[in-house]
Amino acid sequence: MNEITINGIRLASPVEITAADEIIWSSSTGRSASGIMAGDIIAAKRNISINWGILTQAELNQIKNALSGTFYPCVILGETLTVYRGTLQYNLLGKLSDGVTYYKSASVSLIQQ
Repeated sequence: MNEITINGIRLASPVEITAADEIIWSSSTGRSASGIMAGDIIAAKRNISINWGILTQAELNQIKNALSGTFYPCVILGETLTVYRGTLQYNLLGKLSDGVTYYKSASVSLIQQ
């Protein structure tokens, strides 16, 4: 099953998807002189970490191309979000006897706009 579509491009199935719901506080948030937290919650946003296992060069290129814009629609497990990406990391495995370059793993964080 393919769980991720970005900008209409279906990506390789990941080995792990981790979602975190983050609270965005107002710019005036902080601690008072008595140490009590003061501020307003202005939004709740998702931060999604995606990890892939072994990928071919073609699969990694597809991920890079899908994540090359500024903000883009992303469908993850049936939920559509507008996201931007954090750092895309990948670990080279090498070119094997079949002539194809493989990567041991790749990962990226997608942050809701």
